[in-house]
Amino acid sequence: MGLKSIISLTLDLMHTKSLDLNTLQDKLNLSRGVTLENGTGANQADTLFHDTRTLADGADETLDFHDGTLSDAFGTPVTIDELKAIYIKNNSAAAGLLVGGALANAMGLFADASDILKLPPGGEFLLTAPGAAGIDITTNADLLIAHDGTGDDALTYDIVVIGVD
Repeated sequence: MGLKSIISLTLDLMHTKSLDLNTLQDKLNLSRGVTLENGTGANQADTLFHDTRTLADGADETLDFHDGTLSDAFGTPVTIDELKAIYIKNNSAAAGLLVGGALANAMGLFADASDILKLPPGGEFLLTAPGAAGIDITTNADLLIAHDGTGDDALTYDIVVIGVD
């Protein structure tokens, strides 16, 4: 089995301001990215988890990316030691998605009870850590995901986690 990951971000922006006789333009084209080859070193990863998940109004769930309770697309238990990338998208049109918060074994990004990222409806979050060590999640691999209770409908979210086993 092998894993190759190409993670890219492209910004194509045009900012204009009309004046009396002309229009000023500020154009920004920015492309950034990370390619992770199969392996366990710098710029490498060997484990992938992805899913679309649903939370009822006000519900939450804890995802553990190290203990094998989650499975990849092939049914293999996920046991990530080093986080190399994480992407989360809130697919809701009305509710916020809370990422992080108080957990005994919270992922380092969200280790403090107040470390909560609120993704608004349609919001997305991407973090990469392509270095040799990535982000160690052997002992702190839990990620709390919660519906913020806005409205009364369930929400779905997409999550992609790339790492080293």
